[in-house]
Amino acid sequence: MSSALAEIAAILLRFAHVAAAIMWIGNSLLFTWMELRLIARRKDDPDEDLMGYLDMLHGGGVFHLQKRVLKPGAIPQPLHWFKWQSYTTWLTGFTLLCVLFYRDGSTLADATKTDLSGPATAGLSLAGIALGWIVYDLIWRSPLGKKLWLGALATLVFIAGAAWFYGGIFNGRALYLQIGAMMATWMTANVFVHIMGNQHRFMDALASGQPHDVTLGKRAKSRSLHNHHITFPVLFLMLSAHFPRLHASDQRVPILVIVIVALVAVKFLMNSRLYFRGWLATIFAVVIGATTAIAGLIHVPPPVPDGKTTAAMEGEQLFQSLGCAACHMQGSSEIAPRLHGLFGTTQALADGSDIEVDDAYLRESILEPQAKVAAGFAPAMPSFQGIVDEPKMKALLAYLRSIGAARK
Repeated sequence: MSSALAEIAAILLRFAHVAAAIMWIGNSLLFTWMELRLIARRKDDPDEDLMGYLDMLHGGGVFHLQKRVLKPGAIPQPLHWFKWQSYTTWLTGFTLLCVLFYRDGSTLADATKTDLSGPATAGLSLAGIALGWIVYDLIWRSPLGKKLWLGALATLVFIAGAAWFYGGIFNGRALYLQIGAMMATWMTANVFVHIMGNQHRFMDALASGQPHDVTLGKRAKSRSLHNHHITFPVLFLMLSAHFPRLHASDQRVPILVIVIVALVAVKFLMNSRLYFRGWLATIFAVVIGATTAIAGLIHVPPPVPDGKTTAAMEGEQLFQSLGCAACHMQGSSEIAPRLHGLFGTTQALADGSDIEVDDAYLRESILEPQAKVAAGFAPAMPSFQGIVDEPKMKALLAYLRSIGAARK
């Protein structure tokens, strides 16, 4: 696929991916909200098939919602099923991974940590997505899954282990997308295997004249609640390219774990508002605590590798704080030129000429980015004239030189 076609495909797929995710997660939030607010049937109500009801005001009228046990021969028509939002989100997301990363798997790798080839790196990502579902599903089918908190703890340990493993091979952006893709796969597989599977079973039984099997519905609801509680972390990881300050940090793995735990806790606390009076104050406490911990981790001085100067270390901090990592870090090569391994090489320019990547070229690109635009990229970089003074410039150049010899 040509770069122009890949860019157009990425634009279309990104929009479809985000739109489908909004619809899917919106459904998850709404249905769980309704479940939590159902008013139970009164004991003297003669309608024994009624499980609960709810009235909602919207669009100038009242919607009267009932949750019922169905009887054979009384299946309402039409009956709406909710599954394609989930499937579309996963399919567009997976296709995006193929277009942006798997066609050149080297964009996933951290060139300073691994010599893996592009295909091998892409294969490692695919294996993690597939094996991740198997491990997650086995956890919740095992005795651990019978106890909610044990299952949740085992799942978190698995996520942390996967993040640690991939963090030693993948660059920060790819790491966050990998964990997000794994968790999103759990959600869609839950829909396909457990939610739709069990709902099809009890609907088929009803159609054949058998009574409503409530246990199948409970199994479907259990996995639906799994999905509901990890919607916030998956959303965060889905959009993590916008948070380079986090995934560019040397402490990206513990930051990732804190984000997941905090967002799951926030969702749980939002659901507890009907019986826990301090839910809102606790949410603020969780957010403040998580933010404080992440801020502390971001400012932990990174270890000084052999041969790396103090100036290069200062330049790396500037590279992150100025937002350069959002476009130029490893894994962002479709946005701007990848800087790892670039110093000392020849860069093709948009006007058809070539230029050696040295201090002078990098200095000009920082202060006057439109003067010489790299071939294949839009002239979108802002000028840092007046922002990067001479001491900062020297530190940035020292850092860019230090990653110029990175392994490819």
